[in-house]
Amino acid sequence: MPSLEPSPSVDLVDDDPVVRRLMRAIATAAGYEVREYSGGSELLHAPVRGGVVCLDLGLADMNGMDVMGHLLARDPDLPVVVVTAARRIEIAVEAMRAGAYDFVTKPVERDQFLRSLHRAAERRRLTDRVRGLESQLVERRGERQLVGDSAPMRELCDQMERVLGSDVAVAIFGDSGTGKELVARALHDRGHRTSGPFVAVNCAAIPESLQESELFGHEKGAFTGAAGRHLGRFEQAQGGTLFLDEVGEMSPATQAALLRTLQERTIRRVGGTADIPVDVRIVCATHRDLEAEVRAGRFRQDLYYRLVVYPLTLPPLRDRADDVPQLVHHFMSKLGADVGRCPSTVDPLALEALMAYSWPGNVRELQNVVHRALLACDGDVLRLAHLPPSIRDAQLASVPPQARAPSGLPLMPLRELEQRAIRQALAATDGNVSEAARLLGIGRATVYRRLAEMTGREAHA
Repeated sequence: MPSLEPSPSVDLVDDDPVVRRLMRAIATAAGYEVREYSGGSELLHAPVRGGVVCLDLGLADMNGMDVMGHLLARDPDLPVVVVTAARRIEIAVEAMRAGAYDFVTKPVERDQFLRSLHRAAERRRLTDRVRGLESQLVERRGERQLVGDSAPMRELCDQMERVLGSDVAVAIFGDSGTGKELVARALHDRGHRTSGPFVAVNCAAIPESLQESELFGHEKGAFTGAAGRHLGRFEQAQGGTLFLDEVGEMSPATQAALLRTLQERTIRRVGGTADIPVDVRIVCATHRDLEAEVRAGRFRQDLYYRLVVYPLTLPPLRDRADDVPQLVHHFMSKLGADVGRCPSTVDPLALEALMAYSWPGNVRELQNVVHRALLACDGDVLRLAHLPPSIRDAQLASVPPQARAPSGLPLMPLRELEQRAIRQALAATDGNVSEAARLLGIGRATVYRRLAEMTGREAHA
């Protein structure tokens, strides 16, 4: 008998106490946790707990088929083992057609009853495991969802929605670090090919001499070192999506082979003689200006028109600063497990600094900054002091103008500017005077003197 872990639960429903005691003794001896019910109404009013239900079809208070219908309406995956008299086997067959998992006949025979229980319990265990895996998959896909509600991101998502049900070739343009692969994965996860594989290949990372082998595969002996047959990325992506990242880095020979594949919808392995049909959706990406590459003769124009059917342009992070707070909290939650802690809030001064920064490395740079800040933070609040100097110092140097000269230049008394800088530095360092002095580039004694002056003036105000 298969091992059952943890001990599964069994609900026994029969209006005959003698039959119930017999089934209970058999199930309990086999390690099951058992609850008894004398009727269908009692079972339906009990708390739902899953497991396996052994249901007598000849109940006095309710029709057994009706009870099973209610149970399966609440949990379609619930394994129900029906119990019926041997002379009424046709009712058991009807119950099986209505959704019962198995049946046993009265008088209940120990080995037959246990076989049905074990099979039903194993079915429940596998169903629960699949549900758990599906939940994990949804969570992982949730992590891959695009984050941001700014106008540029709403426009991007609207454009993506238009091609989810299509196999049209999509070309994703954007600076490095904007999340081009994330968009490609989102198109796959939310499209009609989601049950197929998603295969990504970085064309820039493959030597020119190996690009065709990597994409289309090779036969044994096709070249020195080809010890066996190798399936290329097209065959690996069969039925799903092939993401060609940095497609602008393909060699001329690979471009020609790719064009043939897109036209014929077949591939030929290096060293092979047979054409192999392929069914994949192509999504490509590049940070290059492909039109300029075509004009310069480095990228085939006919391939360009095959790949760039539906272009998507990802906005750089500097053009969607309103998304920074949401991205920061997303990365804090995502990376907190790696660091072993996750602050509950972000200090407004730190958030202001993050939103003001230009982010030349885009979202990838922001993720790295948040990761570093979490490592530096040892409390519940992520503060300005936890950010890299390039971001932190720029924020300390920025002071909003109070008045403007006729020339339009900002004016502010030097002493007030100095006081504001000291207050910001102290806020960023949780009142640590030594750290504040280091941030400001002045001596600690100077900070203490200015604090004494500020305190004295505020006391006399």
